[in-house]
Amino acid sequence: MTIEKTKAAARGVLGHLARVLCVLAAVHIFTMPVGAESKPESLPIFARRGFDPAWTRRIPSPEEKGWIEIHADQNGNRSTVLSELPFDDMPKRTFFSLKEYHPQEFTFVASFEVTNQDLASNSPRGVYFRNLGENWAVYFNGAELRSEIHLNEDGTIGRYRHLREVLIPLPARLMKAGTNNITVRIIGDPTNIDSGFHRSTPFEIGDLSELESKRSEQASLVLIFLYLFFGIYHLFIFWKKRSEKYNFYYGAFSLFLFVYLFSRTHTVYGIVFDSTVLHRIEYSSLYAMAPLFGAFVDLLLNGKYGRITKTFGAFYAILIAITILPVPNPFAIDVLRVWQVSMAVPLAHYAFVRIGFPAVRQGAAIFSLGKGLSRYRRFARAMGRALAGSTAGNLLIGAFILAACIVFDILNSMFWSFSIVLTTYGFFAFTMSITLILANRFIDIHNRMEESGEMVQEEMDLAAHIQKSMLTAMPSDLTDWDIALEYRPLFGPSGDFYDFYVRNGRLEGISIFDVSGHGISSALVTMIMKPLMYRAFARNRDTGLDRVVESANAELSREIPGMENIITSIILRIKRNKIEYVNAGHPDLLHRPRKTGVSAIIDNGGKKFRGEPLGINLSNENPAVLMLNVTRGDIILLYTDCLLESRNSMGEHYGLHRLKASLDGAIGTTAREVLEKIVRDFESFTNPALIRDDFTLIVAMKK
Repeated sequence: MTIEKTKAAARGVLGHLARVLCVLAAVHIFTMPVGAESKPESLPIFARRGFDPAWTRRIPSPEEKGWIEIHADQNGNRSTVLSELPFDDMPKRTFFSLKEYHPQEFTFVASFEVTNQDLASNSPRGVYFRNLGENWAVYFNGAELRSEIHLNEDGTIGRYRHLREVLIPLPARLMKAGTNNITVRIIGDPTNIDSGFHRSTPFEIGDLSELESKRSEQASLVLIFLYLFFGIYHLFIFWKKRSEKYNFYYGAFSLFLFVYLFSRTHTVYGIVFDSTVLHRIEYSSLYAMAPLFGAFVDLLLNGKYGRITKTFGAFYAILIAITILPVPNPFAIDVLRVWQVSMAVPLAHYAFVRIGFPAVRQGAAIFSLGKGLSRYRRFARAMGRALAGSTAGNLLIGAFILAACIVFDILNSMFWSFSIVLTTYGFFAFTMSITLILANRFIDIHNRMEESGEMVQEEMDLAAHIQKSMLTAMPSDLTDWDIALEYRPLFGPSGDFYDFYVRNGRLEGISIFDVSGHGISSALVTMIMKPLMYRAFARNRDTGLDRVVESANAELSREIPGMENIITSIILRIKRNKIEYVNAGHPDLLHRPRKTGVSAIIDNGGKKFRGEPLGINLSNENPAVLMLNVTRGDIILLYTDCLLESRNSMGEHYGLHRLKASLDGAIGTTAREVLEKIVRDFESFTNPALIRDDFTLIVAMKK
């Protein structure tokens, strides 16, 4: 292949990538809900110290002793942060004070009107809080809807639950015509700005579907996981070519960006249950990003580290060390304020000195060559070529947008508390500028390649390796089970995935999934579905597995409405010698008892037990929960449909009967020996050229 053809092919690939990124940005921006919502200024809010269940059933009067009415300003904003309430004898803390204040209890009461017409409409309603902390409970007309109160015996907080984007449905059975009461019980440090509500808009009451749309993180999660992929990808590039250290810093920067943005989603609260731990992760990742970005820019443009990068890298390392210490939460927020103020220096340095000056110098050089043109045309040509045709210019475009967004969000968090966060869009613009830079380098590298097919194969191998490294490692040294796994993607990223749920050295569960389709789209679904199922499994330990499937499927539908893929799955929950089993449209589970040595399909005695695959939502029929007893030496076999549907040269399917026969004839004392026998039988029958699907096989042998 000629160099010109290679250039054209590379530009096509990069152009396609740029279009994909632009589409994601458009989806992220234009799917932001703009539906109607209740106006907070129309809701009277009363507050007082302490809590009494009787207060949840009525609205106090402004003259009632102990209560204060919190008024909104002309813009409808009001302060409902504990530290800003006008109660007498409220403690005041000084900046950088290490003093810890005992949690205090406060009650907030608001009301709203419901007409008979509203009740007749049967339209579900909900209440939406942008922030709630540090411990809290919500009541509706005297009934508790949700409690996140976790106190120790001495009254201190045992687990902090400062949550963002909290949506609580209002049960129709509790709704009544006329005045309805919303009561929030808050327990927290009265000097902490995280105690209480969002400062400008405490809560909203409205149509549940509109509030769910407002809370949706679908587009955000796609962008956030895109940063994760970019980070891992560039770290692998650095691993392949250690001399290009800027790839390491950009990869690390993207990973910390992923951690920071993901820690600000409400999805993460099902993974990290203590908000104090979560906030420390958020702050630490935020502090790490500036020096990593600085090192990337320094090495990319100058080939060496700058003084500002070294100085602020050391300073922010100190801030990280302080943040991870067991200091009071308000002290950690003071450290955040120091970072926010200090960021003005590195932002200005990187935007103007490190990036801006080289771009201006190149623009001036181009301007001086434009003799014969008007000054306006010379300036426009020099500006365009300097920004689009140089590394510094590409960086400058994204850096200015990113800097403006960061400055806005810093000022917003310190003073205004608007609900919008611009940094996500700023980082996307910066990622696009980095894409332009790496695009030019990509083309230069591939000008030296004679075959584009070689390049594609290398990239696909790398992508497959990345995804495999992100899958759960096969558990070893389990006390109760011996596990063996064979995982073979057809090509590149796979639609097959699995998970093992291990606790204290014991196997609590296994899951296997098969997403329809192949490649990147299916892999993205696996990246979203895997944590959803993990969270549903962890949350529903004391309920049936059908509830686990229902919970995960409901959250999947909210995160990816209108999803075109379907997901078949098997989930097992293991409790000593009993296995709980559900099947959502997946091939059968096989069990070979040691006593008989003959494998059998686990079914419901001829009755229907399979639920519909996840993501379809046609009948919303949950799978039946089946129970299975196992003893030492018993074998459980999970697999995807590749084993059944693959053909030999005669066009015959391998089929379930051959798989059962292979399992019955697999003699071995370990799960690995059994698995290898099954794989050998499969490979001896099938024609590798006719395999059209990803291959996953799990053998579990009871110890």
